[in-house]
Amino acid sequence: MRRKSPVGAECENMDKIILLGIALVFSAACAMPQGGMVKKRRGGLFDGIGQESAQQQAQPSVDETFEVITEPPGARIMVNNANYGNSPVRVTVRRMWRGDPNYPMILDTVKVEAFPVESGQCVQTGIFGQNAAKTPPQVRFNMASCAPTSGK
Repeated sequence: MRRKSPVGAECENMDKIILLGIALVFSAACAMPQGGMVKKRRGGLFDGIGQESAQQQAQPSVDETFEVITEPPGARIMVNNANYGNSPVRVTVRRMWRGDPNYPMILDTVKVEAFPVESGQCVQTGIFGQNAAKTPPQVRFNMASCAPTSGK
């Protein structure tokens, strides 16, 4: 009768211990707080660690409302790369203050695009609010105002 070597049994147990150790390391890494997480006062297993809410990330901003009007009406309107529907449309945007509060800060600009829906019309684009100026109450685009092309 053949006896098992104690060394072989130890190796078998060592493999299980190593696998268990690796699993513990990975599960502990998942439980660590990540960047952008803050403590909340709820209690619980991880002491209420969760994502920071929009109110906690409060950054100085200005909300502006304006109307986009096209001639002829019906052009698709995009403001800061977000679709707002067809003109005429009333838009509210949040402009964030950028820079160091100890120095003159600037507001984000507002990019308004009007996309044609008929032939003979061209894409119209406007950038508003440079130098922290307010966006005008009405933004108007003539969809037939196309840049001339050279006929070479």
